[in-house]
Amino acid sequence: MLQDFTLLYVEDDKDTQEYMKFYLSDEVKEFYQAFNGEEGIEIYKSKKPDIIVTDLNMPKLNGIDMIKQIKSIDKEQMIIITSAFGDKNNLMEALNYGANGFISKPIDIDKFNEKLLEVTASLKEKIEKDRDKKILYNLAHYDELTKIKNRLSFNQSLAQLRDNKSTFSLFFIDLDNFKPINDNYGHKAGDEILKWVVSNISKMIRKDDIFARLGGDEFVIIIKDIVDIDNLNILAQKIIDATSIPLIYNENILKVSASIGISRYIQDTLDIDLLLKLADKAMYMAKKGGKSNFSIYGYNHQ
Repeated sequence: MLQDFTLLYVEDDKDTQEYMKFYLSDEVKEFYQAFNGEEGIEIYKSKKPDIIVTDLNMPKLNGIDMIKQIKSIDKEQMIIITSAFGDKNNLMEALNYGANGFISKPIDIDKFNEKLLEVTASLKEKIEKDRDKKILYNLAHYDELTKIKNRLSFNQSLAQLRDNKSTFSLFFIDLDNFKPINDNYGHKAGDEILKWVVSNISKMIRKDDIFARLGGDEFVIIIKDIVDIDNLNILAQKIIDATSIPLIYNENILKVSASIGISRYIQDTLDIDLLLKLADKAMYMAKKGGKSNFSIYGYNHQ
């Protein structure tokens, strides 16, 4: 179990350091050494060890102040202190600042090993809980097939932008000729073309823009801070071109195109609740214009 975790040992006594390096180097995933509190802080910030074992009485920066700084950055950081029983006041202070346990000095290696196993068991449990939470969060907020945001996450993002009084444009994308792919080649082929389209469109937008699948072959993109007509024209055409790149699937050439409707949210000039409806309406205008086309609500492009 220890080999799954990294450990930082902070101790100013060189003989103790050498002994612990000899004992622990092969037992943990990575073993880091620091000889005072300042070095401990530097290594913590650069290496982010899973476990820190530290003495309290050290030069430059003592163990208590080091613990205070680290816990202010990450209160969940696992820290074990080594302390003589005669140092009771410092020991209690360190525990009050969030140390996760202590080992008395001189160190009994068997008890030290027991404490490490206890800490790593807690870490493993926390990692598993965090992973389960992440899985549940992703299921609730991301589209399982394409891995982009889903309708719920899109609605939350839209509400946040409204509350922040942001300026942005909304692209409503509906794929042309998608149903014949499902009908002629099966739903697996349909899934592959959806993933292909998402991958290609993602390359055309910025990381800060919000890309979501509403369901089926309908997608939305929130383009932050851009409402200028010329820039929207350029971006819409890039997305259309990216969508039209053919996919070779089981020796078949699969190709769709995109009809895009665009609405713009400019602070205090549009009800955000109407934004999606207006973009949807503009998308249908684009389809009437011949598909593989785009329309900006309230503006006719040539």
